[in-house]
Amino acid sequence: MTCFETDFAVLLNIETWKNWIPIISLFVAIGALFIAYKQIQVGRNTSASAQAHGIYQQYLALCIAHPKLASGDYVAEGENDPEYAKYTWFFSSMLFAFKQVLEAKPNDEKWVATIKSQLEKHETHLVKSSTAASNHWHEDLERIIQEVKA
Repeated sequence: MTCFETDFAVLLNIETWKNWIPIISLFVAIGALFIAYKQIQVGRNTSASAQAHGIYQQYLALCIAHPKLASGDYVAEGENDPEYAKYTWFFSSMLFAFKQVLEAKPNDEKWVATIKSQLEKHETHLVKSSTAASNHWHEDLERIIQEVKA
C-alpha cells in the first residue's frame, strides 16, 4: 500500500501546502502569543513575590534592630517618652511595609495571615493610632486593621 493508494498523495502536492500554510501559520502565531502571555504573567508574579519578600525582609531587619519596639508590648513612660516616639515611627514604617506587600501580592492569603499576626502583636497601639485610622492604606490592609481592632 502506497501513499497514492491511501489519499496521502495530497500531502505531496505543493498546491495543498500553499493553501494550508496561512492557516497553519495563524495557529502557530496564536500559540506563540499564548505562550508569551503566560511567560509575562509568570514573570510578573515572580517579580511581585520577590518584591514582597524583599520588603518584608527589610521589615524583619528593622524588627531585629529594635526588638523592644517589634514586640508590640511597648508602653509609653510618660507624655514625652522619646522611645515611644520611636515606637510610633516603627509602627508607621510597619504599616507602610505591609501596604507595599499587599500592593505587590494582593489577595494572597498567606501574606494576609502573616500581616494579621504582626498587627495583632501591636493591637494596643493599633486601636489608638491615628496613622492606622487614616484610611490611606491599601484596601486589604484597611480590612485587616478593622479585623484586628474588632
